[in-house]
Amino acid sequence: MSDSFDYDLICIGSGPAGQRGAVQAAKLGKRVALIERRTTVGGTCLATGTIPSKTFREAVLHFAAAARPTDGSTRVVQRPSVAELLSRVDEVVAREGAVISNQLSRNGVDVMCGEAAFVDPHRIRVTDSASWREVSAANFLIASGTRAVPLSNVESNGETIITSDDIGALKRLPRSLAVVGAGVIGIEYASMFASLGIEVTVIDRRDRPLEFIDAEIVDELIHQMRKRNVNFRFGEAVEGVTVKPAGPLNHVH
Repeated sequence: MSDSFDYDLICIGSGPAGQRGAVQAAKLGKRVALIERRTTVGGTCLATGTIPSKTFREAVLHFAAAARPTDGSTRVVQRPSVAELLSRVDEVVAREGAVISNQLSRNGVDVMCGEAAFVDPHRIRVTDSASWREVSAANFLIASGTRAVPLSNVESNGETIITSDDIGALKRLPRSLAVVGAGVIGIEYASMFASLGIEVTVIDRRDRPLEFIDAEIVDELIHQMRKRNVNFRFGEAVEGVTVKPAGPLNHVH
């Protein structure tokens, strides 16, 4: 690669794609930098996605099993606090972040924290809260991750209306919860909260959830969730549902 650039490769985003791309390029002897807009590496996968959600699920299953009565009912005798559920999440996220950081360091990958914006095809500006700098590279890998799409007519406020990205910032468990969207993430969180004895309603404008899965499997899943008092409202647009605050999250009437 030309020495006229600061790096041979700059990866934007430190999730699984950016992390592995940076490490593999470094192992091939390339000069590599990785840019992450958060103050810690790991990207969406570690901050709000796979790692925290799966750890939260395991914590829910643990506490739900311990609190369930021995008579075979699905009623939860005592709910855990949010602090109890999230303490394990914070522990796992911190440990995995340290593993990723050490791996990048061992392979000689330079890590920069800040927002990346292209100045031209070979230069980007990295801006944090206090300063900015420009760096150049022969090649770029854009692995910037995803974020929850907000509703067009309802704004998330982090308390009564939240997105899946806000689960890790909950202050207390809700008395009832409406989940808008019956995709993988929606069904996953609906199942988790229902396991804690929370009244859950799932709303989706489609006629069936998880359309890419075999219909018999989905039917059995819905049957099992209904046994845990999960209500489903399919074929309804969100705009047609009246949402009223009820505790820390929303209840749908």
